Amino acid sequence: MKQTVTTSWDDGSIFDLKVAELLNKYGIKGTFYVPESLFAHPLKRDDILMLGKYFEIGCHTLTHVDLTKVSLSEAKREIEGSKAYLEDLLGHNVPMFCYPSGRFNKDIKKVVRDSGFIAARTIKRGGFNLPSDPYEWQVTLYASPGLPTPTLIPWLKRRIAISRLLDWETQAKLLFDKFLKVGGIYHIWGHSLGFEINLHWDKLDRVLAYISHREGVHYMTNGEIFTGHHQEGEHV
Repeated sequence: MKQTVTTSWDDGSIFDLKVAELLNKYGIKGTFYVPESLFAHPLKRDDILMLGKYFEIGCHTLTHVDLTKVSLSEAKREIEGSKAYLEDLLGHNVPMFCYPSGRFNKDIKKVVRDSGFIAARTIKRGGFNLPSDPYEWQVTLYASPGLPTPTLIPWLKRRIAISRLLDWETQAKLLFDKFLKVGGIYHIWGHSLGFEINLHWDKLDRVLAYISHREGVHYMTNGEIFTGHHQEGEHV
């Protein structure tokens, strides 16, 4: 499997513009999942248009609602409305969706599929493979402090301190090293507001520098991964 790097960034915070600057700095593509309204520090319409010139914009509902906690009719309004809103704003098809807070069920998946999206990203941690179900697409790493993923267990056996593995910068680099050996898709995601609150911009800068400009590695948006496979005639 060819080696592909993709990144995604949730919630449409104004600090997404700073993420975009760093992605541009290192020549890395990204998908920004943007709701129509956000309770704090939202992107303005002009900001979304500017981001959309250089990066992919994906849907994230209208109001960042937990889709499993509202009626199916309300969930449908949120999902279909977000697609209509962004397509009207951007002037082109928006093929990718991301479940707010990663919450979904089989009925929500069906609404997303029937609304014309080609895939939907979750917050589940997985390996480096495309999912058997494109509407349950997992990620490699969340760019935020947290427990090590199962794929980092081999490094524990090498006596790397658990305190280091709790650091998402260390996790990101170790997982990238493994990805270079086994191939597949390396997918890192995060929230720009989290980088601002935790003062982690330096970590993000170092991780993007580490994973950038690698020979033989393709850098794609979330949508390009799925449309690319469709164009090649592969089943996803």
